[in-house]
Amino acid sequence: MGIPVINYSPESTWEFGAAAQGYFRLPNQERTSIVQLDGTYSLNSQWYINAQGNLYFGSPDSGVTKHKSPTWQLQFRAGYSNRPATYYGTYNDPHFANEGNMGVGMLRRGTPYELQRGYFNVQAPIYTGKHFAIGPMTDILVAQYSIEGIYTTTKPLVQIGLGAVAQYDSRDNVFYPTRGIFFKASAAAAWTNKMDIPEGQQATINGLLSADLRQYISLPHNLVIAWQLKGQFMLSNYFISHLTLYPMLPRLGGQDGLRGINSDMFRDDIMMALQAELRIPIWSIFRATVFAGVGDVYDFHNWHWEVPKVGYGIGLRAAINKAKVNIRFDVARSNVDPRWNNINAYSFYLTATEAF
Repeated sequence: MGIPVINYSPESTWEFGAAAQGYFRLPNQERTSIVQLDGTYSLNSQWYINAQGNLYFGSPDSGVTKHKSPTWQLQFRAGYSNRPATYYGTYNDPHFANEGNMGVGMLRRGTPYELQRGYFNVQAPIYTGKHFAIGPMTDILVAQYSIEGIYTTTKPLVQIGLGAVAQYDSRDNVFYPTRGIFFKASAAAAWTNKMDIPEGQQATINGLLSADLRQYISLPHNLVIAWQLKGQFMLSNYFISHLTLYPMLPRLGGQDGLRGINSDMFRDDIMMALQAELRIPIWSIFRATVFAGVGDVYDFHNWHWEVPKVGYGIGLRAAINKAKVNIRFDVARSNVDPRWNNINAYSFYLTATEAF
């Protein structure tokens, strides 16, 4: 299928694009595989193109297929983006949150920056039981950026990560679950090429950790409660992570994260977020949802607790095929301080598949 993609946020303004998705079952499989290509261009001259997929493979001779589960899974995601945006610093230290301050910290006014970013991620978990799988992963990032008056990369930054992923998946449906649990955790060691930083030219090894826990609960009258707890961590030298590796840091928000918060705004060593939805049947193929989420980013080397970022809103869903894939339209707001460029406004998302 092919659908239009339309998003709006105060930082990006309007984004227009399209998504093409294919759904199919490989031999001996009961789970549906997906391959997707999508891209957008915004009125702020931001653009991206992305390809991703989730393929289930199996063999009739496998000892796992008797449990009606695939033998192994291939997950991939690759793309490139060019996104002029605004740099607000990193951690939430109120000492730095003053108008015009250019120190390390969250800046009220923000500074324009240019970011070109390419990425490639492959995971291949192998099923050892009906719901559990474990396997290798690789993650590659290439970035070049310029923060006006603060820092400009002299050459592309390259980060190559190798590690492992483990997951548990008991959902009754991949695209619109009504019951079950999904959990995924990954750990990787990432090498980054030599960089021009205050401590001199050097390469570094960073630790990358992530965890994603989701639960889906069926209620009477076909209501569903879904919630997700997610965390991402980058463990590295302070000056490296906060100055040079800014585009590689975990980030908060976006159409699949805390809706209502721009995904280019808040980054740091640690990201933690919790979001929940109540999914409500309306009529025929149409469903509604009410959602809310809370989260923030934190400096691993200089931890500060601040008022968490909150996103909330409502949405409409329309089922479009037998795999229970939905077209999704969400309207969201946030509690982000309006002094950050007066961005406390509505965000809109029109896309396919659920946020989680």
